[in-house]
Amino acid sequence: MIVFFKNWCEGIIVAVIISIIIEAILPEGNHKKYVKVVIGIYLVFTILNPFLGKLNQPMNWNQNFNLPTLETATVDTKNIQELYANGIKETLKNELEEQFACTVQQIEIVYDKTYENIEQITLNLSENGISQVEKIEIGTTTETSQTSQNNFAPIKQYISENYEISQSKIIIY
Repeated sequence: MIVFFKNWCEGIIVAVIISIIIEAILPEGNHKKYVKVVIGIYLVFTILNPFLGKLNQPMNWNQNFNLPTLETATVDTKNIQELYANGIKETLKNELEEQFACTVQQIEIVYDKTYENIEQITLNLSENGISQVEKIEIGTTTETSQTSQNNFAPIKQYISENYEISQSKIIIY
């Protein structure tokens, strides 16, 4: 502690001697008062420097204030992903039923691993509560009816625009 005061006093004495020499060298004039202000600021910083250094040390809050530690909660990402997926399904179902006057029987949405992008949407729609049955022909190959595909084109376009997914990845039956 005595070494600290000795070094501090030596620093102040050196600063005072330097300031006296600078004032003695300066000629009389308008600039002398500005130099005296700068010398005064230099002396103040020389005096306060050891104390400012002590304030600059990092503070250990737990040791000084004895704060209790808080436990962090664990997050179950599977539940969050399920909530996200169910929210998208409900939103899509409500939008389609309002916009296109149809009933959504079933929705399946396939996401990527991060749940950021939708990879495929499969919908089972019925018009006014009655599900459409495709024409069945025995003995020939059946193809998807063009009229039903044309009815689904605006729905596919709407989903593609609002959910940023290619129309080829939207399956409606």
